[in-house]
Amino acid sequence: MPYAALVSLALAMGVALAVYLPVLSQSGRIVGSPILANAPFYLLGLLTTVAIAVAAGNRLSDFARLREVPGWMYLSGVVSALMILGSTFLIPRIGPGPFFVLLVTGQILTGALLSQMGWLGAPIDAVGLRKAAGLLLVVLGAGLVTIR
Repeated sequence: MPYAALVSLALAMGVALAVYLPVLSQSGRIVGSPILANAPFYLLGLLTTVAIAVAAGNRLSDFARLREVPGWMYLSGVVSALMILGSTFLIPRIGPGPFFVLLVTGQILTGALLSQMGWLGAPIDAVGLRKAAGLLLVVLGAGLVTIR
């Protein structure tokens, strides 16, 4: 896939996430519980994932290989649930703009740390002066957007 297509796909995913999380937040308001409102989204997410996997040619034996994944890696499901619940709680209180700026800032800072250290299989990419300046600008930008 050409690089421009990959960049476009990443941008589209950002757009989808920017719509998806406020919709979940709204559903939490309608149901009266952000926790309860998220349950059907996880069920539909599971069914969609299985359908896409089958459509992509995965077989039952491929699903069985999920047993090979180390147990601690399944904690990413807990992180996912907490992310969704956190967004349904925070978006109505701080607004989608500040929420997404802070979300992305956290991702950028953590990504820089993971790359610096080579943790979780990330290729080592040292934070030099230029990247450190960029990270500082990200933090300052987040501050400008979120400080009241």
